Amino acid sequence: MREQPPRHLTAMLERLGLAGGKDVARVARRVRRLAGDLPRFDSVWVDALAQARVLTPFQAAEINAGRGERLRVGPYLLCASVPWPPYAACYRARHLDSGETVRLVVVGATQRADEISSALETLAEVSNAKELRSEHLAPITATGIDNHRIWAAAPWVEGRTAARWLVHNGRLPPEVVLEIARNMLAGLVDLERAGLCHGDVSTAGLVLQDDGAAVLLQPGLRAILRPEEGYAHADLLPEAYDYLAPERVTDGTPPSTGGDVYACGCVWWHMLCGRAPLSGGNSLAKLRAAQAAEIDDLRRWAPEVPSPLSAAITACVEREPSRRPESMARLAAVLGSPTRCGKRALANCLAQSGRSAARWPLTAPARTRWAAPSRWLAATAVCLMAAAAILWPWWRGGVRAPSTRQGEPVASTSERDHDENRERDLPDAAATHLSRNAGPSEQGHDNPVFPATDGAVVPAYYEAAVSPSDVPRSPSETPPTDLVLGSGGPLSIESLPLRAGQCVRGMPGERPLVVVPPGGLPVEAEDVRFENIDFLWNHRAGAEGTTASDAAIVDLRVGKAEFRGCSFRAARGDATPPAAIRWTHPAARDDSPLSLPSGRVRLADCVIYGLAAGIDCRTVGALAVEISNTLALGGGPLLRLDHAPRQDEPVLISLSQVTLRNGGPLLQCRFGRIEPQPGEISVRSLGCALVPHMDSALILFDGPQPPEPLLGSIRWTGQGSLVSPEATIAAWRGPDGVQTVLDDASISISGVVRSEVGFAGDARSGPAASRIVHWQAPLQSTDPPGADPTNLPAGNAPFDNPPR
Repeated sequence: MREQPPRHLTAMLERLGLAGGKDVARVARRVRRLAGDLPRFDSVWVDALAQARVLTPFQAAEINAGRGERLRVGPYLLCASVPWPPYAACYRARHLDSGETVRLVVVGATQRADEISSALETLAEVSNAKELRSEHLAPITATGIDNHRIWAAAPWVEGRTAARWLVHNGRLPPEVVLEIARNMLAGLVDLERAGLCHGDVSTAGLVLQDDGAAVLLQPGLRAILRPEEGYAHADLLPEAYDYLAPERVTDGTPPSTGGDVYACGCVWWHMLCGRAPLSGGNSLAKLRAAQAAEIDDLRRWAPEVPSPLSAAITACVEREPSRRPESMARLAAVLGSPTRCGKRALANCLAQSGRSAARWPLTAPARTRWAAPSRWLAATAVCLMAAAAILWPWWRGGVRAPSTRQGEPVASTSERDHDENRERDLPDAAATHLSRNAGPSEQGHDNPVFPATDGAVVPAYYEAAVSPSDVPRSPSETPPTDLVLGSGGPLSIESLPLRAGQCVRGMPGERPLVVVPPGGLPVEAEDVRFENIDFLWNHRAGAEGTTASDAAIVDLRVGKAEFRGCSFRAARGDATPPAAIRWTHPAARDDSPLSLPSGRVRLADCVIYGLAAGIDCRTVGALAVEISNTLALGGGPLLRLDHAPRQDEPVLISLSQVTLRNGGPLLQCRFGRIEPQPGEISVRSLGCALVPHMDSALILFDGPQPPEPLLGSIRWTGQGSLVSPEATIAAWRGPDGVQTVLDDASISISGVVRSEVGFAGDARSGPAASRIVHWQAPLQSTDPPGADPTNLPAGNAPFDNPPR
């Protein structure tokens, strides 16, 4: 019986212009082979069409995800996703009537939709009127709006981006870079004559064609979609800021010819040296580097570069715009026009770059030709395996073949066996011995030993060996060994000998209980990770010189740290609980006179029991707090800021599967004064359940003046996040302690839904009782929002200040 394709699928494909009924019917045999005894789902037909190359992999994935109708945008049909530009969705698309392939940028609904649409129309008109479609530019030539989506089309350019070439092949020869620079300037001079600037000169937006031409993509697009850059706009990947002019970060100036000149110098520097001129592992670090604009002398990394090109690059990357070349025409006059010789050199370089050839299926004659060598190779492999099986016991018995190098030392059998046994057994047997039975003298080094609360003497920690599979090839890259805490009882630890990048954990399957000192456990090493540790505060606030406002379980004094599977709580008897983490960064506020620092703290699978605050931030600069699958029961704010962020101090709060129950607020901002343009506070919540105490708002401003300027700086986006119906979004508490509910109309909030939330049990019964069992709002997923208790530290926690 002939398989009949689903009618609705066929109708959708015909409506989109992807395939007709006959095209779908032709893959019926392939569908039967793919499905076997299973029902012929729509996805099977879609996969069969993709295998038959009727659909592209991107189109098949979109249809299977239920987004097939979105493949058509205006008169275009989306064919594949394109990674650049990073600030907008971009696709390879095909015009339904003409069949022309274009690079299509699609912008979703935004508050600036009218402004963006009008600016794109103007750009397309100028591009067409001024005839900018030269061999050096691929400008926006058409634009429109379809179903609240703005689209802009530019010609599709075949080739490889300079960024991709650099990743796979390293730096380019100087004569090739000179030709690329001349190509770029030829297009940028045309833009300058038309009264435009590019605004996004980069290696990712520069296509190198096989015939030796270089093309700049979509000039003017970034200036329209992102007219402002700086610390308040650190939402892109780090490489998106590689060529950003310093004045755009410092002063927030719009794109200009001076910025394009600076970007050209950075791009040429990158192609000559093989790496980006600015360092930085994240977006905020890149922005700081762009603001400083401290680019090394080109001759240090590429001394063979000709003097004219080197001098031009040095002039382009000057920090002050007034010291750079005043125009693209002036820069082009220095470097000259594209030449046939240079075009040939670029084409030869691309041809010799070791392009990976496509692998095609072997035909029957080819399989026959390869059969004999394959049999010979198989026989050789069998002989080698047999020889290895015979020689292995002899080698293990202590006899080794003499070294091929004269004078090479050969280890004795006992030394070898000792090292192998230690390497194999230390993570298990030796670890148990060191943590439970051995004292300092037995371990051979001064390992601190602290008395447990029950009088037993328990070693607090030891450094575990790194398994052989984790050892990198280079000795200089050897990571620090894990710091493993003992588990024979509560550990009273004053400090830990931490090193940057170290992991602090317990024995496998065990959870150390750490009793911290009155001032909190100090952490002064960068990027330390704590795993599966229960932190306990067992002091009265104010004891031993610690004030109640300064009390904290962990005293974090670095820019980066992570806590995974940890719990924070106070023992019974303390009327004023501490904060879980007091984050002070930088330790000295004048450490970064030119640019502000940035920091990031991560919490995952953690529980915070009734404490004064989750993270008490006393930081300067940009900060990011990432919290996932975490339960905050009772107590004070999950995050507390000690001042209103300034314009260059953006705050990013990323929440995923977080439950806030009977406590709060989610964010508290204490301030003395507010600048006219405060820094942006971005809150991103995914699958969270925010049920604060009835007297607490989700966002609390604590200061002497009404916080209206701060309200406009908050950007809250959520997906599948629930807020209890009675919860107040924002409130202000003045010096008199009276809390005033604020109008949240000026706060940008999207994706957060109000809904009743039902928990599995009483909050005092442990994390499992805070699992959400019912809710009223419709969600895209059937999984309950909030923290998943299966991955949280189990057990009941005693509360000095239980959830209200």
